[in-house]
Amino acid sequence: MSFPVPTRLLAFPLAVALLSSAVGLPTAGAQRRDPEDGPLGRGSVGVHLLLSEPRGDFARNTDHGFGIGGYVLSRLDPHGIVNLRGDLALLSYGNSTRRIPLSGTGGLVQLDLRTTNNIVSFVVGPQLLGPSGAFTPYATALAGFSVFWTTSSVEGSSNPGETFASTTNASDAVWAYGAAAGSYVRLRRGRHPVRLDVGARFLRHDDVRYLNDERVREAYINDRPPVPVRGRADFLTYYVGINAVAF
Repeated sequence: MSFPVPTRLLAFPLAVALLSSAVGLPTAGAQRRDPEDGPLGRGSVGVHLLLSEPRGDFARNTDHGFGIGGYVLSRLDPHGIVNLRGDLALLSYGNSTRRIPLSGTGGLVQLDLRTTNNIVSFVVGPQLLGPSGAFTPYATALAGFSVFWTTSSVEGSSNPGETFASTTNASDAVWAYGAAAGSYVRLRRGRHPVRLDVGARFLRHDDVRYLNDERVREAYINDRPPVPVRGRADFLTYYVGINAVAF
């Protein structure tokens, strides 16, 4: 697979963070930045709630998504300005439920046919912190991969969550790249500080096959396998969560 990362997409957040970091860099005789003003220790972890907003062609084919995510942040320099970040996120961008009769029961036994459209992304990249303080901005360039997949399952209408049959209707793994920007807001100081982490991340996928609600509905009505949409899939993810020291 080719991996054409557009320079402008990744250069902007890094330039912003470099400028911010330069303002906050300590001079030769100055002490290190206060570790309680940003992620401290050798590394920290974070968890997020996610809201995704599709862009471009992906917005014409899908709706907003919701999910959860987490990341690990590892310090690369003594001042904690340059870090390495790894993100894992799970999003659901569409789901539907249809009531269907169990064949051979004359409609006396009803089933729920549930279909979910999902994306899991794993991306890594450098994260640069801005000036330290109760409010610490950051910017990150990211690259990795995403998996788009759609699954249909059947369960009894009176037994939600008890799936007895399922099928993966479509799946595709593709390169993902983009950038993120956000800020840490200090909530608690001390040996185990806690920070609120808010921001937004943009991911681009140049060529991917995926299903949406329309293609699933067409397949159900016509009683045939669904035909995936193929094309570029970009989305912006807004997140809010907590960051805490791990090691």
